[in-house]
Amino acid sequence: MRNIRHDFLWGGAIAANQAEGAYLKDGRGLSTADIQPFVPGAKPTDLHFNDMDSETFKRYKNGEYYYPKRQGVHFYERYKEYIDVLAEMHVKTLRLSISWSRVFPNGDDAVPNEQGLVFYEQLFEYMKKKKIEPIVTIFHYEMPLNLVEQYGGWNNPKLIDFFENYGQTVLRRYENYVKYWIIINQINLVHKEAFASLGILKDQMENYEQAKFQALHHQFVASAKVTEFGHNLNPTLQMGVMLADTLTAPYSCDPADVELNFRRNRMQYFYSDVLIRGEYPEYALTYFEDQNIRINMTEDEKNLLRNNTADFLAVSYYWSNTVKASENSMDPNTTVKNPHLKVNRWGWSINASGLYLCMSKYWDRYRVPMMIAENGIGFKDELTTDNGVRDDYRIEYHRDHILAMKEAIREGADIFAYCSWAPFDIISAGTAEMSKRYGFIYVDYDDVGNGSGRFHYKDSFYWYKQVIDSNGEDVYGHN
Repeated sequence: MRNIRHDFLWGGAIAANQAEGAYLKDGRGLSTADIQPFVPGAKPTDLHFNDMDSETFKRYKNGEYYYPKRQGVHFYERYKEYIDVLAEMHVKTLRLSISWSRVFPNGDDAVPNEQGLVFYEQLFEYMKKKKIEPIVTIFHYEMPLNLVEQYGGWNNPKLIDFFENYGQTVLRRYENYVKYWIIINQINLVHKEAFASLGILKDQMENYEQAKFQALHHQFVASAKVTEFGHNLNPTLQMGVMLADTLTAPYSCDPADVELNFRRNRMQYFYSDVLIRGEYPEYALTYFEDQNIRINMTEDEKNLLRNNTADFLAVSYYWSNTVKASENSMDPNTTVKNPHLKVNRWGWSINASGLYLCMSKYWDRYRVPMMIAENGIGFKDELTTDNGVRDDYRIEYHRDHILAMKEAIREGADIFAYCSWAPFDIISAGTAEMSKRYGFIYVDYDDVGNGSGRFHYKDSFYWYKQVIDSNGEDVYGHN
């Protein structure tokens, strides 16, 4: 039986493109996130660039829209205020990302943007002062837009070199501030968030499915190169791979549902199998052959993957789904809602048991240290007359998921961090809304950027502080 580590990292997670704003300030270039418009009523996948085509790309880039991620919640200018309020909540860690286009504005620049590098250095220094451990994601859904327009995104092998240069630059610069590095955010979501992940345009590819997997291979190689550099630079650095948990359950005990579920889940393990076990598994190679997908890879690349595996696995978990053979296929975008689960207004199911299951399965398969890199759910919050938020629904969600995590730990899973998404309200990744709120701290901006920007503590703020102070023992203290 295992207990929660005494040095467990309780905290939260944000992304630069959803929080920083200041989208062209101090030499930063345009990124793919900067062309995500606010379009009320659009499907989340439309706004998060699933299967982007050239015309949509041009319309979003040149259209007369409001672009919430260009403004964020002004973290760039106000980072000390945000870090101060997290310190008041006693968080131990903040997972955040570096904006690629703030360091290399065009992605292919010969030299980095010093102003961008200085910003993160000052941020990490302030976090260190406040005793908050940074967990840093190098690429989190915001590649320089120039790499899409001039090179065609990750389908072009030149991006391996550009990313390697970027990765080496930030590792070398922040070696003394950052121990835990996640190289690519949710590397397995190349189907659900294709453009945000890969920066390729569907109508420019002769075989779109092959292009996605070829682009993914380039990400694998780039990840291994950055991992190799990090380990050679400083053996104490921990280089991680991150998955969004998309494991499903069979809709019924119909053998067809059970088999489809098995095949689907195995192809979700594929990404971490490559980066943790160090090679393409036979089942994936068979799948590619069956689908007429041919991935160009060299023997040197295979050796690189084999010799530079990840130190830890980071997992984001939000909801769970089922698959039904009569309605679904191997396409990860096709699922069936579990009729036994409640959902929020955006259709996200609530299933804490799924967190216990997935973390236990990943532990059984890989036996590497793990962290929960994201866990949360969006709600519409209302300020009370005393400027608080009575959010028992959020407390219940996180309490149940923390209890599920503790059960996985009790049975042996080595989990070293829990990062809520997000500790304070930020712009939604998928819908570009501000009103879809996740935080324990209410940030007074609305969907079109108006507001005072003041912080108001939700009931969950005080609850999570108790959880942290008790190292996860007191999860029922607030009612």
